[in-house]
Amino acid sequence: MVSHSKIRRTGAVLKLFAGFFTEIAWYNFLRKIIGPKIESRLPQLYRNQAIRFRETALVLQGLMIKVGQFFSTRIDVLPVEYISELTLLQDQVPPVSSSQIKEVVRRELASNVEDLFADFDDHHIAAASFGQVHRAVLLSGEVVAVKVLRPGIEKIIEIDLTAFRTVIWMLKMFTKWEKYADFDAIYAEFSATIREELDYRQELSHLEQFRANFQDDPMVSVPAVYPEYSRQRVLTLEFVSGYKVTDRAELLAAGINPKNVAGTLVDSYLKQALIDGFYHADPHPGNLFVRPDGGIIFIDFGMVGRITEHNKKAVRKLISGVIGSNAEDVSRALQDLGFIKPTANLLSLQKAIGLLLIGLQDMQLEEIGKLKIDGLLEELREFIYSQPFQIPVHYTFLGRAVGTLSGIATGLDPNMNILEVIKPYAKQVLGQDFSPLQLAWQKTKKIALSGVEIPTLLEQTLRDFRSGDVQVKVEMGPVLRQLRFQETLANRIVWTILLAGTGIGAAVVWSSGQKTWLFHYYILWGYLPCC
Repeated sequence: MVSHSKIRRTGAVLKLFAGFFTEIAWYNFLRKIIGPKIESRLPQLYRNQAIRFRETALVLQGLMIKVGQFFSTRIDVLPVEYISELTLLQDQVPPVSSSQIKEVVRRELASNVEDLFADFDDHHIAAASFGQVHRAVLLSGEVVAVKVLRPGIEKIIEIDLTAFRTVIWMLKMFTKWEKYADFDAIYAEFSATIREELDYRQELSHLEQFRANFQDDPMVSVPAVYPEYSRQRVLTLEFVSGYKVTDRAELLAAGINPKNVAGTLVDSYLKQALIDGFYHADPHPGNLFVRPDGGIIFIDFGMVGRITEHNKKAVRKLISGVIGSNAEDVSRALQDLGFIKPTANLLSLQKAIGLLLIGLQDMQLEEIGKLKIDGLLEELREFIYSQPFQIPVHYTFLGRAVGTLSGIATGLDPNMNILEVIKPYAKQVLGQDFSPLQLAWQKTKKIALSGVEIPTLLEQTLRDFRSGDVQVKVEMGPVLRQLRFQETLANRIVWTILLAGTGIGAAVVWSSGQKTWLFHYYILWGYLPCC
């Protein structure tokens, strides 16, 4: 039974997390006494805590379930033992009774359900943490899906948000986790998104914006809306159905080419993220249907994401840096995008990226299209958690969307060439900023300026040596840490940079017909620093 009592709910949340912090503190105490041998117990400790969180969430429901779902995507914040358990919350939301749902509809639409609908199914189609969906038939005969907020959910959410603000204070006071993630920013973004989800008028607006963005694409569609039957807590949409996007056998039996479906799906997300800057943030299989003609139907726009112009500029800088083998530009772009933690050593990072970029010079363009994103994300999981990288809070939803989407697309078309799909969007995103001639000029200018600066710097250095103002300080600890850091970084950062920039950047040059020229030019860039 869901408790609406502020004292009981807040007490349950704080008791749960106080127990977590106490267990971690006790573990750290034992580690000082016993030593590293106790580290083998840590994964099981995390798993037990995640199980207790999931079980508590299913009892309290409300925000607890949403928090679990949200953090199941934060691979940079929580260890894998937590992620694997919290992911189970996606499909374990208990429904509420149809009588409670009908009462919400009556209050919102100011009429009894029997007066509004010719039929209203008592059995729910879907049950989520905030709302529930029922099939119904309008008096005019149209079959619709009625999405209704759970009764009293707004009060529960505000109670839980207050409780979690206290949890964050406890976390900052009694742990060192804050240096790994900005929990205040996560809380602000999360609470804003949650409050937006509690107003179905916002979802209706999102759906209409998505429809407008794809009005010229016959292969992408969304359900029709019925504003006269929609309010803050009720949203009435056209009832749509289709083939399950993950059922490859069913698609083949229906004469639909799964490869084309995968292409349409990925193509639509490239447009959303790279062109529109507005994307459907929850593309799990239950929110995607395949039409008989192979087109895609998107439903459930409660969770959307936006990409700002500032971030688009940073992406362009990132791509330019990758193509131009400029480690400083790459690291600065990642910093602008928020992917580098404030505690990161930028000098070490730039050196590691420089080594990586040298290695990328010999990579054939065709290899880019063979990347498997789902395997890449699994490889990044441990790396992101242990190195100075983080997933910015405003990219959490995009990261989850990419992970889900890649799994779907790979199941439909295991041999998909991402480069071929990206090419049509590359020039739209980058324009003519990174033509081969401009890249050559940028590289030449950088070398020339370095040559001009060297005599002045050398003269100043010799003068300082003569006057005794030069001090040489070597700390072996940081050096050794840097060497270990670069060893790990050089092996794994390739995936981060390659996915973020090289695919699009290479597509630009390749689509301009300069593939052979680019290959030789990369070799030249690798040779010049040695001259």
